[in-house]
Amino acid sequence: MGPPRNDGGALLDGIINNGQIPHQPLVVINDGVTFSGLPIFKEMVRRAVNRGEEITLVSVLHPPETILPSESSSTTRTRVVDLTNDLPGFTDDETSVKIIKDKIMSAFTSGQIFIDALDLLAEDYSPSAVLNLVRSILDTIRKAKAPSRVVLLLPPSSAIYPYLIPPTFSPTITLITPHPPPLVDHLSKLYLSPVSSSPIPNFWMVLENATKRNLGAELAYRGEEGIEVDPLWSTYTAGVVQVLVRKAVGGTKGISRSLEGLKIVPSSSSSARDERLSLVDLGELVKLDPLATPIPDTSGTGRPAQTHAELDLPFNLSLTESQRRQRGAVPLPYAHEGEGASGDLIWEDEEETDDEEI
Repeated sequence: MGPPRNDGGALLDGIINNGQIPHQPLVVINDGVTFSGLPIFKEMVRRAVNRGEEITLVSVLHPPETILPSESSSTTRTRVVDLTNDLPGFTDDETSVKIIKDKIMSAFTSGQIFIDALDLLAEDYSPSAVLNLVRSILDTIRKAKAPSRVVLLLPPSSAIYPYLIPPTFSPTITLITPHPPPLVDHLSKLYLSPVSSSPIPNFWMVLENATKRNLGAELAYRGEEGIEVDPLWSTYTAGVVQVLVRKAVGGTKGISRSLEGLKIVPSSSSSARDERLSLVDLGELVKLDPLATPIPDTSGTGRPAQTHAELDLPFNLSLTESQRRQRGAVPLPYAHEGEGASGDLIWEDEEETDDEEI
C-alpha cells in the first residue's frame, strides 16, 4: 500500500466506537494464533450492545455466548446467526454459502455485522464463494445508512486475505493488527526505531513485515525475547494496536495510520465476558525510545548498567577491563610529538653521480 501518512494517532477510539469520519463500511481485524484479535472484536461487540445499536453476530468458530456481553441477553436488537454446529459437505459449496447468505440477510436490518472466522468458511466451502458472500454483504451495507458496517476477524494467512485487502475489492478499509508489547519492544531495539502514536515509515514497514512473516508466533513458540503464547491477552493484559485507514480518494494521502495501546480493565464480576478494553498511552506498554538512558543499576550490581548485556542491546558498545588496559598501552604518535628531536632541519645535497632514469 506504500507508506501512508501520519494522522496524529487518534484513530482507534473512533473505530471501536463506530464513529469514523468519513464512515468506513469494512473493518478487518488481523487474528493471530499466539496473539489474537478476538479481544478487540469482542470489545467492539460489547460497545455496540451498550450503545443500543442493532448488531448481527455471525458465529462460525466461537459460540455466541463467549462473544456477547452478559447484558446482551436482555436486548432484542442483537441478532445471532450461529454456524458453529453446521457440518459442511452435505451440499455443494455454492448452495451452502447461499444458505448462509440468506440467513445473514434475513437477520440483518441495519447496524453492524460481525463475522468471527471468515477463513473457516473459505476452508469449509470455497474462497471464491466466500468472497462473493462478503461482496454481497458490503453492497447491502453501503445501501444502508451509516453507521452500518461489517467487521471481520481474519488471520493474514487465510487464503482469502490477499483478495480482501486491495482497493480492487473495496476502495475503503480499516485494518487493525494487534501486537504483543514485547514484540514491539524487541523490534524497536533491533532496528533502533522510536515508538510513537504516529510511527515513522521505516518502523511501520518493520511491523508490517513482522506480520507477513509471522515473526511474533515464531518467537513465541521458541520462547525468545520475552514473547509468550498469549492469544487472549491473559498474560500481557494489553496490546499495541497497529491501525491503518484507507479512504476512497486521495491515493497515498488518503491513507492514515497510527500505533495505539489497549489494556484489559477487569470487571467487577468474575466473568471474562464482562472484561473491557481501555485506550492507554503507548508509554505504559513499551519503551518509546530504544536509545534513551537506561535506568541506573539495571544489572543489580549497585552501579549503572555498562555492558551491552546489561543495557539489553543487540550489539556491544563497551570494553572489558582487559580491553581497556590494552587500549591504554598503545602508544599514540601525537602524544610524544617533539620529544628527543632538536627541531633543526638538515639538508643534504644530491650526489652528482646520481643518474636520473628516463
